[in-house]
Amino acid sequence: MISKTGRYWSTGITVVWSERAHTINGVPHGGWRASLDFCDDGFVTNRTDDGHVSTEGALHTRYFIRDDGGENGLTVAINSLIEDAARLDIDFQSWDAEAPMLYYKGDGEDPNSVPPPGWRETLRAEAERIGWRTYATV
Repeated sequence: MISKTGRYWSTGITVVWSERAHTINGVPHGGWRASLDFCDDGFVTNRTDDGHVSTEGALHTRYFIRDDGGENGLTVAINSLIEDAARLDIDFQSWDAEAPMLYYKGDGEDPNSVPPPGWRETLRAEAERIGWRTYATV
């Protein structure tokens, strides 16, 4: 059931990079993918007798997006999700009233989602661009 306010919320966007996202003329090229999970405002308030059941969902770029000329693939992926979230009435918020978070899949520690070199600095620049938070740089 859609929330009473008709709105959904998400704590941020998760990105992942693939070194071999695309192959052009036999040469692998890297690219970025972005995703978000969202929920309605229900929390332990299911009332099945009148159809009030909390719902949630996910939104993600279908493909990895590579840098293309002057376009930064990460920027394009993030902007696309932010724009689609706005069209779907998904608000970005956090539990502590701070800015939403830009995450890396597995926090950069998943051996199946190895981040590129300098990934923290890359995410920091994107987070600053959109006014969000991300991991501290080391």
